[in-house]
Amino acid sequence: MSRISRISIGFLGFLVLASPCLAQQPRVTPGPNEPDWLAILDAMYGLRMIPDLENPVASRVDDVPGTFRKAGSGPVVYTPVIALGLETVNRGGWYTSHEKGGEIQLKESWSYKFKNTARDVETQTHLPPPLADGSRTEFDPGDLPFGLWVANDGLNDGGVFTEPKHVRARNARLAEQPYKAMIYRLKDKATGKVVPHSYLIGWEYSTNDDFQDVVCRVDNVDLVVGSK
Repeated sequence: MSRISRISIGFLGFLVLASPCLAQQPRVTPGPNEPDWLAILDAMYGLRMIPDLENPVASRVDDVPGTFRKAGSGPVVYTPVIALGLETVNRGGWYTSHEKGGEIQLKESWSYKFKNTARDVETQTHLPPPLADGSRTEFDPGDLPFGLWVANDGLNDGGVFTEPKHVRARNARLAEQPYKAMIYRLKDKATGKVVPHSYLIGWEYSTNDDFQDVVCRVDNVDLVVGSK
């Protein structure tokens, strides 16, 4: 049995409460025949799923940090690194969070149609997924705060966002549990040191909450703690 398949997550998490605002940390469950999010974090990045989480649900889902700012000169780099979701086209991009009237405008950066296997993750092969022609992993938001998003064409909904409030507002299918992105400071597994201004995001666009439908890395950013 592989290291990834040996790690159990049965002791983790609580169910989301019925209220759209007051909630506990959502339960993370294993995907069918897929590596668990807990195991991916441990084996590939040396991260602990709950203790190292940068955007936990404390009391209100709307208070969960979900925006970033560019950390230095040059572009932000936003890259999908593992693809374990649906094989229909996956898309990712960014949005500014200060649009008038609470509206946000999505900017698409990349797309791909690919699915990794558990063996790919175990052997770290066929990573990252091949991007479609015209995809770009770099963008420049200037000094503005911004959020990130992913979506899948097979679901015909509004996608998911680093800010849960936008999931609730734009995705009726997931409105009851809008927390769909787990954010971590990226670590170098070999040294155990944090990589400055770099984050890892585990995305969930389905309802089983395995949080590894798309795994992304974002560089040259800082999470805006306390954003709403």
